Amino acid sequence: MCGVFGIYAPDLSREQIREQLYLGVAQLDHRGPDAWGCYFSDGLALGHTRLSIFDVADGHQPMITESSALVYNGEVYNHYELRRELERDGVVFHSKCDTEVIQRLYEKEGPACLSKMNGQFAIILWDKRSRTLFLARDRLGMRPLYVLERNGALYFSSEMKAFDAIFPGERSIDPARLLDHALLWNTLGRDTIYRNISTVASGTYECYQGGRLTERKRYYEIGEQTRDGFSALSFDEAMEAFKAKLDESVQLRLRSDVPVGAYLSGGIDSTVISSLVKQHKQDLFKTFSVEFEQAQFDESRYQRLVSEAIQSQHHPVSISSETLSENFLNTVYHCERPIFRTAPIPMLQLSKKVRETDIKVVLTGEGADEILFGYDTFKELKILERWSQGEGAAEIDSAISNLYPHLNHYADPKQFGLIKMYYEGFLNSFGNNFVGLNIRMNNNKIIQNYLNKDWGLKPDPADLASRLDATLPNNFTDWSLLQKNSFLEIKTLLQGYLLSSQGDRMALGNSVEGRYPFLDHNLIEFVFSLPDEYKLQGFTEKHLLKQAFAEQIPQDIIDRPKRPYMAPDIAAFYRGGELVEVAEELLNPAKVAEYGCFDEKMVTRFLRKFKNGVPDHVGYRDNMIFTFLMSTQACQYWIDHPRQKPLYLDKCTVEVFEYH
Repeated sequence: MCGVFGIYAPDLSREQIREQLYLGVAQLDHRGPDAWGCYFSDGLALGHTRLSIFDVADGHQPMITESSALVYNGEVYNHYELRRELERDGVVFHSKCDTEVIQRLYEKEGPACLSKMNGQFAIILWDKRSRTLFLARDRLGMRPLYVLERNGALYFSSEMKAFDAIFPGERSIDPARLLDHALLWNTLGRDTIYRNISTVASGTYECYQGGRLTERKRYYEIGEQTRDGFSALSFDEAMEAFKAKLDESVQLRLRSDVPVGAYLSGGIDSTVISSLVKQHKQDLFKTFSVEFEQAQFDESRYQRLVSEAIQSQHHPVSISSETLSENFLNTVYHCERPIFRTAPIPMLQLSKKVRETDIKVVLTGEGADEILFGYDTFKELKILERWSQGEGAAEIDSAISNLYPHLNHYADPKQFGLIKMYYEGFLNSFGNNFVGLNIRMNNNKIIQNYLNKDWGLKPDPADLASRLDATLPNNFTDWSLLQKNSFLEIKTLLQGYLLSSQGDRMALGNSVEGRYPFLDHNLIEFVFSLPDEYKLQGFTEKHLLKQAFAEQIPQDIIDRPKRPYMAPDIAAFYRGGELVEVAEELLNPAKVAEYGCFDEKMVTRFLRKFKNGVPDHVGYRDNMIFTFLMSTQACQYWIDHPRQKPLYLDKCTVEVFEYH
């Protein structure tokens, strides 16, 4: 895994471009601390920081041939097979790394090469033949690629902090896109929460010539590639096929020239992945997990149970309230966007532990909840469906009360009436394409009350629905309600938060690459085509996964109630009824007014709720509001106080100038 940076500015001088390139590349050192390199041509520069995983000795970037220059972040897992195919066609290789395979494949097939690549990647390639700059991202957007347009110049980067080094203090929050992010945990399409900064959309490539965009095309979308015939499989047939495809995905992601470990949460997803890893790695391999001092968040008993079962060398990292508050600012520095809970902070500490044990690559369980209907949102939709069909009150009451076993008020008879009334409000919109998202947006729209009143922003469901519609595949309306929700969960929560704020940024913050076997596109398309009841059987989530691996993992893991990965939120930022220093610095009225994102009176009123101490159980909304306020303020803090990392000249392995 690596960092990539590029400049495409025909009107800038060579000296300006060189100076800016060096500044930008230096800020990505954490993504690739092993080496860096650069390539310069007229009006163009490409930079790269390398985390060496394949062909450690020779796979340096930029990789340059007579036809192209390439910088690339990610892995293409099927590069061995693609290499053999190209060699049969007469292509001669000079390295063993996947980078050269991508380059030669593009030179032979152009953008069509993307459909053959199985992996996670962000690509910047200069095609010397047509003088075209080619950008591309993997199918699910697992690896980031941002675009800044400024004064006729284009800048490309794995992280936006590289732009800050060149234009300090200029990044600014777009109020309307911040509200989108608050409602959806993501922005839509190419949007970011910052003005003039976009992202290359997942499953999309872009071409530029003469400093201008000439083509933008989506080459992949979930559900559009579903193969005919899978839906006719019996459950047993589907189960065997699923096991084989997941195992194949794990084997592909074990390809590496450096040791590979695995994250172990104590839930079924990471347990299955770790168990499959163990099958193919007979030597002792390392697993990693987060332990909390507070019992209500700690899952170490299950983590140790799995580690003992698969005989891994286990490395837990202990997280306290002090850990969360002391590492908050640094976490947001890496996230570059507001977060809704403190869970990314322990993940940053976990990747630090990984590097301390000399591991660069870990396999994780992300994606299982989205493709196998693991979230309670899917159960909520099923309850609404049965309710709308006239199912009895007793059955509906029982289903609602069992939705969130980790939330006490769902089982509290005094509060149940209000909870049921809340869900009843969604019956009128049942059947709406976005009813699952509506539930989340309804929970999150309270954040609008805290935004700067001068912005005049209010959630506009019709506008948001219209913009969502523009991002959907053509056959979206033909899908079941649960399939639609699966797609939307991938596009919002997974891509906007779990793969970015909690995934890529937290792992690469300590130079660790995360790999996601559940997100192999072949596996996704297979699972997507299966009947809904294979995935959500009654109200049993991930039924297919549980049955497929029932004989391979501990029964306690199969039987344990599902719970989300959580960490302390508000409670971590109070000591004896007083805000800790970082929270006081970010949320005091003067600082809130200075940064201008929030209404200082509303923030003060919110904090007053906790002046006598934080209760043992804080509601979801209060925790979400607090963390969103803090992290948005922290985003502005880093705009005003950008880090300026030095460029280590001794780590330069490639520096090429091709001027004409």
